[in-house]
Amino acid sequence: MNMSEEVSSGVIVRNYRTSDYEATLEILKHLQTKYDIGLSEEIWRKSSGLRQFKPNLKRITLIAEEKSTGEVVGMGIIEAKKDSIGRYIGYLENWAVKPDYIGKHVGKVLAEKAIQILQSWGCYSIRINLGYDTTAAQKLVKIMDSNLGFKPLFIVLEKKFEKGA
Repeated sequence: MNMSEEVSSGVIVRNYRTSDYEATLEILKHLQTKYDIGLSEEIWRKSSGLRQFKPNLKRITLIAEEKSTGEVVGMGIIEAKKDSIGRYIGYLENWAVKPDYIGKHVGKVLAEKAIQILQSWGCYSIRINLGYDTTAAQKLVKIMDSNLGFKPLFIVLEKKFEKGA
């Protein structure tokens, strides 16, 4: 499947390349300072190879690239996992857009491509996990509901373990 797609906004959606490592790290660092997403540069570096398309895995990292400059302006990881009754559930993870491109439909273009791919993989549904009680999460729920048909379903509780504990 050719993952490159030109869109009217001047953004191309394509597969992650190892040369995208630094650009994606910078995008996630910005998100980390704003929302404490738990970013570990070491883990991000070690998992770099996992972001490339592999035919036997249902996981892809999508990159939004500005067509005119080749600049990486957004990213998102999609993955399909089987649930307890054998259905594939799609997940949108690590979705981020450079601050200067927020509000310019880069995230929407990425989401539309992700939906196409996950549907082609036979997913029953798609889930997005959001940080709790942030204005950004509330805004995203509104956008994803009104523009792409996503509805809030779950509240997930999480306990984090401290390293060495």
